[in-house]
Amino acid sequence: MTIVYSERLLEHSQWPDHPESPLRLRTLRKKLEKEGLWDGIVEPVPIDDEKVLAVHAPEHLEKLRKGGNYPVDPDTFLRDETYELAMLSAAVAVTAVKEALKGNPSVGLTRPPGHHAKSNHMGGFCYLNNAAIAAASAGVRTVIIDLDAHHCNGTEEIFYERDDVLVISLHEANYYWDSGYMEDSGEGSGKNYNINIPIPAHSGNETYHMAIDEIVLPVLRQYGPELVLVSLGVDAHYCETNAHMQVNTQGYVGMCRKLFDACPDGRIAFILEGGYHLRATAEVVAGVIAMFRGIELKPEYAEEKEENGRGREEILKIKEYLSAHWNL
Repeated sequence: MTIVYSERLLEHSQWPDHPESPLRLRTLRKKLEKEGLWDGIVEPVPIDDEKVLAVHAPEHLEKLRKGGNYPVDPDTFLRDETYELAMLSAAVAVTAVKEALKGNPSVGLTRPPGHHAKSNHMGGFCYLNNAAIAAASAGVRTVIIDLDAHHCNGTEEIFYERDDVLVISLHEANYYWDSGYMEDSGEGSGKNYNINIPIPAHSGNETYHMAIDEIVLPVLRQYGPELVLVSLGVDAHYCETNAHMQVNTQGYVGMCRKLFDACPDGRIAFILEGGYHLRATAEVVAGVIAMFRGIELKPEYAEEKEENGRGREEILKIKEYLSAHWNL
């Protein structure tokens, strides 16, 4: 397996005390080094504007390139150097996907994250949609599975009318963005190729694993992707203060193992999205990389939290809704 990383991504900054800070990657690297997992590192291959313009509008890219020093929303600051560093983050994702297409599972340590960036909109810490750019660059039948607690509104919008990229989002229901509703299933040729699984707040391992087993894996088998791209947001972890879910470390690693096992040819790439509790995020990513190598790490954040009792009920409701198109 391959880890794609660039030290230069530590240069990206929002403002002091912002949750999306360079400490995320520093802590992650320190954890991987401690566990003997910091090897097989590949530098990203730079990408040009053409790859970005496959999913973003020219005016979006021009605004990013122009830079400045001002907030584009209450969470997101645009600087003169943001264009170069956002392009580098997207290059990490594209390089990770290139490795996966060779049958070499990969993890792309992207930063800034990308799944809230729309075709002509930046915000939510995101400037370019790393996963979308990587999926478009692959040019094959792709499934993007987003595990971030926040809905991937940008990824959804970009592929909403396409059937060559199936987007599946597991996220906290009714939180942060006015999006991610079960009924938002795509339009035109993309009808039924956008799947939202809004999960009630305070749900944990049992609910998430039920969603994977009873919805995501059957859809994967029926869609028959040539590439699986996992937008690995770790903010559904119970340590996270920017969401309200109860997944523990082994719950996250278990979900990723199920997705990895569903790709016997190894054509799977994990791309980092959110996750702002430094040690919990590092622990999950380390657990995923260890899983690739047949190693099981003992987690620090292993507490089994009490779940919202509505989780199973909501998954069954979503399953019934999706059964009109998918054999679930």
